[in-house]
Amino acid sequence: MKLHIISTEIIKPSSPTPSHLKTYNLSLIDQTMNSNNFIPLLLFYPNTENRSFHAKKLDMKNSLSQILTKYYPFAGRYAKAAPAHVDCNDDGAEFLAGSIDTTLSDFLQNSQHEDLDQFFPYRQVWFNSDRKTESDQVMIPLAVQINHFECGGVAVAVSLSTR
Repeated sequence: MKLHIISTEIIKPSSPTPSHLKTYNLSLIDQTMNSNNFIPLLLFYPNTENRSFHAKKLDMKNSLSQILTKYYPFAGRYAKAAPAHVDCNDDGAEFLAGSIDTTLSDFLQNSQHEDLDQFFPYRQVWFNSDRKTESDQVMIPLAVQINHFECGGVAVAVSLSTR
């Protein structure tokens, strides 16, 4: 079972963040969290409708764009100089699309726990020790990856950075 990344792009909010909401202050707990931690979410959907992967991916991108308007910090970037806030600059969230060479039912029946990691953007599941924490690196709070199975089913993975 091998996953291939088909595309990578940045999805921006469907409407701009109001100027009075451009800075989102992080709580003290968020500020002290290790910058290499992620909160993972993985959802599997069987193919229940006769729609192409391209149509499903387009719907996901449009929905993400609208959601980023309401949850504007996820479309921003963690501040470099003072990591106590998110700069809600509407730069957008990362969106990746992948394809896996098996069916959803075969994957669920024959996979190991470690096989789930490939569904996440850059394999950011819980902790990424390879992730650089240099001061000039821009941290993106949200990354989403939609993965297409041969049968038409999809797996949607979300990685939320804890900072």
